[in-house]
Amino acid sequence: MEMKWATFILGTLLVGVVAMGAPLSLCDYHAPQTSMSDLKLALSYHYFDDPASAGVEINSGKIALDYSQLYDSPDFGFTIAGAGSLDLNGLAIATGLGQGRGTFRYYLSDEMPVFGFGGADASYTLGQAEPGVNVSVGLGYGRFTDVTPLAKAVKIQDDLLALGAISGSLSDDTLMAVATEIGKKAEYATTKDLVAAIEQIIEKETGSTLDARAVLTIEDDVIATGDAVNCGWSVQAGLGYELIDPTGGTQNLLLTVSGDAAFVVKPGSQFTLHANLHGPFDIVAENTMTINASWNYPFKEGIDLIMNYQLQRVQQGGTATDSQSATFSVAFNVGGADVSLQLGLAKGVGAADWSKDFTISAGMDLL
Repeated sequence: MEMKWATFILGTLLVGVVAMGAPLSLCDYHAPQTSMSDLKLALSYHYFDDPASAGVEINSGKIALDYSQLYDSPDFGFTIAGAGSLDLNGLAIATGLGQGRGTFRYYLSDEMPVFGFGGADASYTLGQAEPGVNVSVGLGYGRFTDVTPLAKAVKIQDDLLALGAISGSLSDDTLMAVATEIGKKAEYATTKDLVAAIEQIIEKETGSTLDARAVLTIEDDVIATGDAVNCGWSVQAGLGYELIDPTGGTQNLLLTVSGDAAFVVKPGSQFTLHANLHGPFDIVAENTMTINASWNYPFKEGIDLIMNYQLQRVQQGGTATDSQSATFSVAFNVGGADVSLQLGLAKGVGAADWSKDFTISAGMDLL
């Protein structure tokens, strides 16, 4: 029963990716080297005091922070990531959950993405006896790559179609050729030289000349920031050691299993998932599981959906304790009004049910 919300939230994320990801193949692009970082902060607070009644009616808020850094090259790579959320009630922390990890990968083969790894994981939830901290080493399989150049190429195609500058979609070969040039941006003396090269590739396929407005659109898409996305997956397993036991018990040697995935279904979208399970050799009876998932999806211009989910589950002696946090937000424009919907859910250790925070806001210019 306690895992139903977790199953529903993750199922929604995955079903959405499968359903909407099939027509696109942005993950077909492979960059020779990937270096990406991202930091997101979200906070909300609501205070309401009715003088006609005793006490403060509403005094609550939420803070969420998410950081990720990814580097990958033919020989080695590393990942640093962390996420945390705090739910406030009366300026006091009601529930809190934090997760962090770092992994270094050394690739053992040029033909297959097999790697040896070393890393550390940490997690803590309010009400837990101690933070859980462990280190591990082992083997894994998989790789991640920056697919931003191909996402930009598809965005250029979509914008040119909207302008009427091209009559139909570009071929896969042309899109990949445009992406290849964008990926070599550092080799061009100026952005205008890169835009000119992209213009030639598109005009060669379409047989038409792009006007000044179309060329400026290409330049805007090339220099746009905040649109970096990546694709890939990896699984890894190994042995570890518990530096701090989350239940306050003795440190143990650990078995560790984890998996990561990242997908892009259209320009501006990004799905990421990290799952980790570790415990002593009797891992079925005693273990710690953490899950961190996020999904950003632009349904169309001006309509964006953002979902985040965190889970930490500690099992010991046949008893399991969960701490979960989820946020959903969507913003769109209806009849000239900017509308925002936000839903926050949280369930701390020992809580019988989820806390729920739902906010609707709207604004528009009347004159």
